[in-house]
Amino acid sequence: MKRRMVALIGILTVSALLAGACRSIAADYYVTPAEVDCAKLLQPPPAPDSAAGKADLKAVLDAQRDRTPGEAAAARADSHLSVFRFANVMGPGFRPENLPFATQFFARTAYDDDRAIESAKQHFHRPRPFVVDHEVHPILGGSPYESYPSGHSTFAYATAILLAQMVPEKAEAIFERAGQFAENRVIAGVHYPSDLEAGKICGSVIDNVMLHDPRFEADFSRATAEVRHALGLPPLKHQ
Repeated sequence: MKRRMVALIGILTVSALLAGACRSIAADYYVTPAEVDCAKLLQPPPAPDSAAGKADLKAVLDAQRDRTPGEAAAARADSHLSVFRFANVMGPGFRPENLPFATQFFARTAYDDDRAIESAKQHFHRPRPFVVDHEVHPILGGSPYESYPSGHSTFAYATAILLAQMVPEKAEAIFERAGQFAENRVIAGVHYPSDLEAGKICGSVIDNVMLHDPRFEADFSRATAEVRHALGLPPLKHQ
């Protein structure tokens, strides 16, 4: 009986350690929020009654007035945070079934992006355009006070930087697509232009930290090889 109890305690201890390790991996992946403190990096968003704040709001109202049904549909589609929203510029081979490792890799980086800006959103607590002005009629939902920085813009530019590193042949089109992805948040009525710029800054800083991490570098290299193979491109010379 005593031996069985000792064995059971040992099993439970190992299980607890493994569970803790899994939680740590799932929580951090390649970069921790402590390594990228966007709340300290970003200048505060413009006050609503300032000239810059009024210009920000006007840009949202102008986008709302001018948006076409097609632009509204694109904004709704781009609310989904997936690297495969870049498929239209990457090429027909850029599909999940062709990229099992890269799919997981980009899901991890997207998760890190989101965690890295969470404290900044809470710190600035910026009300979204539809909270400030009831003339703004958003076509998407979202927390009323998490406008700055834009998480979708952070994702768009952080993802674009990595894709452009993987496939430099398509860099110009990739960054143009990131800009469209971000701009769709203004068209949707859920972000200001300054939110997008702040997201672009955060995405760039996050990637800079990731690109200097040895564990990230190994996965990035593997994902790059998989992406280029799926697109029918030769391996990069530096790999």
